Amino acid sequence: MLYIKVVAEAAMKDKYLKQIRNGLFVILAIGILTICKVTSSVSINLILSVFIFLMMLPFVTALERIHVKGFIATLIAILLIIIIVTGVVWFILYTVNQLIGIIPSYTHRINFLDAYLMNVISHLRDVEDADSIAKLFNIDWASTLMPILRSVSASAIQIAKNAVVTILLAVFLLLERHTIVPKLTAVSQNKDNPEKVSMMLDRINRQVSKYLGTKFVLSLITGVLFYGIALVAKLDLAFLWGVLAVLLNFIPTFGSIIVTAITILMAVLQFLPNWTPILIVAAGTIATQMIIGNILDPRVQGNQLNLSPFVILVSLSIFGYVWGIVGMFLAVPIISILQIVFANMDSTRGIAIMMSSGSSLKRRMKAENRGRKQVEYDDVLFPQEKTT
Repeated sequence: MLYIKVVAEAAMKDKYLKQIRNGLFVILAIGILTICKVTSSVSINLILSVFIFLMMLPFVTALERIHVKGFIATLIAILLIIIIVTGVVWFILYTVNQLIGIIPSYTHRINFLDAYLMNVISHLRDVEDADSIAKLFNIDWASTLMPILRSVSASAIQIAKNAVVTILLAVFLLLERHTIVPKLTAVSQNKDNPEKVSMMLDRINRQVSKYLGTKFVLSLITGVLFYGIALVAKLDLAFLWGVLAVLLNFIPTFGSIIVTAITILMAVLQFLPNWTPILIVAAGTIATQMIIGNILDPRVQGNQLNLSPFVILVSLSIFGYVWGIVGMFLAVPIISILQIVFANMDSTRGIAIMMSSGSSLKRRMKAENRGRKQVEYDDVLFPQEKTT
């Protein structure tokens, strides 16, 4: 009896310790996100530099494997980083300046669309003392859009400064790449098993690189198709819509919806009341997103990330709130890294399982039930077909 009592007390104590640990973990996570939000101007540069480092690391490793000296391989990676970051910054500023230049010429189109929509509304309900939506809600479209675009253009120096800081951080990470694993091993709980830390980092590197590489190829295909559709329909700024399709496709679900909606809206703005080119743009862009998103993407990427769609949407909301549009771009790679880290620690393995898509658990349950005459239960998350 005394033994049973001691075991029960130990189990109860262990239960309380787990609850305390889980509570502290939640508080720590909230604290880290709060710090990242408050220091977003700094933390964005840091997180971007880490992902640039993860993208460049396989490239540098591949160069070293073909007997390129480490210094030269690092220098090539640095030049590539500078080219890529400079290109992204240039595109942002170029796009904003293009929009600033085209909005005045589109003023009459905006006014026409405004009046057209107001005419539709007036047929649905009585609207007095207003012949346009702008007058109804007291909006001046040009004066509303221009200050926003000018503020982005005016912050060119700040954007360039952030780009330089990000590049420098990524460069120093590349220079210290050979010491990262030993340092992490020294501070981890697996000092007696350094191979586990190395394997975990290697898996993070491979998974993130594979995701970003695959996503880039699929997004590039989407961008080329958007560009071709815009050319066929003679939509203004065709190159812009193609590049936006490439960039926004990195944001799961929302990115493809946003770029498709913007492209169709611009077609409406340019061509209304001529519906033929509008239908070409709408049908082409929607079909492209359906084929890429629902057929090619699942088949090419498969279950390599093993993340729940719900977890992905939640992460988009959280990191979008913390870091804005940059956070939405990085949300999936971040939670993919967190899942790998959690899976390699006993205390957080349950969190990694809850973050997963559940497909592997479903397959395991089917394998366990294969050969039985009747399945004893139907799980809500992983429904089983009853057999006789």
